[in-house]
Amino acid sequence: MDIAAYITASFSVISGILSGYFNRLNRPMARTSFKTLGSALFIATAILSFFSRGFFNSYFLLVLIALFAGMLGDIFLTLDQIVLAKFKPYFIAIGAACFAVGHVLFSVIFIYVAGTFNYWLLFIPVAFTALFVLITIIFKFKLGKLRIPMYAYALFLSVMLIAGVNMFIINTSSVFSILALVAAILFVISDTIMGFKKFTDNEQNPLHVYSILVTYYTAQNLFALSILFF
Repeated sequence: MDIAAYITASFSVISGILSGYFNRLNRPMARTSFKTLGSALFIATAILSFFSRGFFNSYFLLVLIALFAGMLGDIFLTLDQIVLAKFKPYFIAIGAACFAVGHVLFSVIFIYVAGTFNYWLLFIPVAFTALFVLITIIFKFKLGKLRIPMYAYALFLSVMLIAGVNMFIINTSSVFSILALVAAILFVISDTIMGFKKFTDNEQNPLHVYSILVTYYTAQNLFALSILFF
């Protein structure tokens, strides 16, 4: 069953990359299909990891819910190429909200597992959010009405990151904490590049398209595979 989880994780990343390929060919239906498949596969990776462990725990349930929120976010963000232009900002906002819910859940999971919190880490969300605001100004992000929601999203993302760092500090010898931390870092990288892709004039930049997909799907599958080691 471990092997099956690794196989679905690999196919999840491949499906994500294929969605980027069809995105660049301007084939939105194919893009949506492969992106949805990739997301369904990281859900499958989590379920297979659970069955491999052979017993139910709250970690599995919470990770599964967070991954499901990510899948919903994927769907809404992918559909922005299919819906009418006037509805596009709403789909982006809903997709970002789904991801924010996932980030909050992962933050709760990490803090719950750690059992304690290093409060000196709180400087990271402040610094990260300030850096994000500065980046949006320097690179002239076209945020429009999404400015405040995107700043709030950056805060949620940074909280997930420090929760992952905190859990790693407390559980340095555990494989699942290493996987979760690497996943959190990859998520930050993916979403930062996503900001450049969505809100600057680099929508079809192949480097942005593929780096977002590789880091994002790798992150989600690492979260799913961490269930194997909890």
